[in-house]
Amino acid sequence: MSEEASDQQPREIPSPASAEARARVPANLGKYPNPGYLGSSSHASIFNHVLPGHDDRLGDSAPNAEKTPLGQPDVPVNNVHISSGANLINEIRNFAHISSCRKLVEAWIMKGVNLALASPFTARCAQSSEYILDLVTEGVQDATEVSRNLCTSSCRSLLANATTTIEDFCTNFCQANSRWETLGLFFAAVSRATTDSNYFEELYETEQQRQTFQRLAMYYSDRCLDTSLTFDCLNDLQLVLQYENFIAHSFVDGDQSYHVWRKLGDVASSLFALGYHERIEGQDPIPAFLKDLRRAAFARAYSADKNLSIFLGRPPRINRKYCRFQALGQATQSFPENDIPVLLWQFPREDNTDFDYLIDTWWSALCARLKEETLELSSEDDNGERLRKAGIIQANAEVQWLVLPPQFRLEGLLKLHDRKPVERDFVVGAKLTHLHVLFLVQLALARQVPKPSSELVSISVKMLGLVVEAIVLKDSLSNSGTSLVAYFGLPAAGIVCLFLLNQSATIETADISRSKALQDLSVLAAEVDSGALVPFHNPNYPSFAGAIGTIKCILERLMSGKFAIDTQAQAEFDDHSQSQNVQTDEYWAPWTNNDFLDMEFWLNLADHPALV
Repeated sequence: MSEEASDQQPREIPSPASAEARARVPANLGKYPNPGYLGSSSHASIFNHVLPGHDDRLGDSAPNAEKTPLGQPDVPVNNVHISSGANLINEIRNFAHISSCRKLVEAWIMKGVNLALASPFTARCAQSSEYILDLVTEGVQDATEVSRNLCTSSCRSLLANATTTIEDFCTNFCQANSRWETLGLFFAAVSRATTDSNYFEELYETEQQRQTFQRLAMYYSDRCLDTSLTFDCLNDLQLVLQYENFIAHSFVDGDQSYHVWRKLGDVASSLFALGYHERIEGQDPIPAFLKDLRRAAFARAYSADKNLSIFLGRPPRINRKYCRFQALGQATQSFPENDIPVLLWQFPREDNTDFDYLIDTWWSALCARLKEETLELSSEDDNGERLRKAGIIQANAEVQWLVLPPQFRLEGLLKLHDRKPVERDFVVGAKLTHLHVLFLVQLALARQVPKPSSELVSISVKMLGLVVEAIVLKDSLSNSGTSLVAYFGLPAAGIVCLFLLNQSATIETADISRSKALQDLSVLAAEVDSGALVPFHNPNYPSFAGAIGTIKCILERLMSGKFAIDTQAQAEFDDHSQSQNVQTDEYWAPWTNNDFLDMEFWLNLADHPALV
């Protein structure tokens, strides 16, 4: 169904009697209620040897299991679900003018921004949500009838075969066949669009109104998601909604929120239940775009898992040892466990390649894989082996950077990169993610040294400089801001601060300029302290404020010329650090912990003899 056809008669799923329907197969991986993916240790795999040729791991209970008639719900819909849904429909009717919400989302998309995983469906879901809710507003159907139809559709299998187009696939959940997932994706898009749109007269005018509207849109996305999950009919659309709902929560609740951590866990659980960590299709063929969607879902979940785990200092939930990395557009190609994906998967090499979210998806996943390898260095006790592995990771990171098409590699100043805001976002994020891999490698190697190495300081100065440049030019970007500071800016600032505090250090190379470091720290402190970059109401602001307080203290001492260290106090401080390391078998001194958003790091840094 084309974009222009939104006002035309909606397409229905073919009737069970049609030849087209008989040719189609469910895109989900089994008969509902769906047991999900069953791995090699399950009884299903064992019995597969008893009945050769039948792969029971994807959910069918027997070789000749009767399929639910196509177009009919796969599980019964009870009145409790319908009544609860009707109440939600009535709440949404009082939420806002749905047509205005659709306009907001469409204006947001026109800027080149979109939901990263659900981008092929965003506009269609917005149009379909307006269509469905207008049925109630115009008195064509009551809320109960609309709820019944949404519940019935959410219980149907998603239909697709090898020749299905994306327009055909969308008839499963658009217009008259809309599901709760359709509304959930729409409200996730509304919440995201509100994040990037400070003013939209038809819906909100003040900052307080914008915040309230953004959180309420996210709340309705939550409700729609929860309703769709109650039917135990896990499918691709629900996985996409779970991911986009998680992202919406990260913008509203902040990355340190337990809601965000739990939502990402739900994404990982659904990914495993569908089996996309190992295989993205069963015995029946599916179209190429659906294969890419599933690969992208895995890649996005994997990279988000690594980034949030590093950010919070918690164990990751998705381990690459149990996953098969598959490249977009190459159905049979996967990455061997001990091989670097750069050699097997390549970005488009044409200089005129346009940016799209698939490029961002796979670059993030490739870097996340290297980050996971870097984190594993901490468990390597042999120094020589740790150095060898670190060298391999660093070399692979450098080769990986060169694989990126030239137009996406930021080698000079950001202001000279004349591209659309969304593409500028990507080139900044791509460079920072690359530098972050190198940063983590050097951090792992420096963990026995209380003073940062010249390599680590050099990388940190580059990271901080790029974050600050992005902050200064934030009006020419689309999404960058708080996340740049949290994930990249503060870790880099922490190392730079340690470098400035170590007066005895002789680190001074062409890559390290103390004056540039001081300038960047000053800009970062001013932007955060004023609330211009991270608003005071932002859930991440308290964490930032503690770090910025320490940075300001360092800057004031340096500017006033009162920066001096009592050598006896420094010696006692170093002795205390060494004794702590011996007692706990930790390589880190207490004040060089790598959790740079943790207040303990910045409070310990504030106790440095140079600041006492």
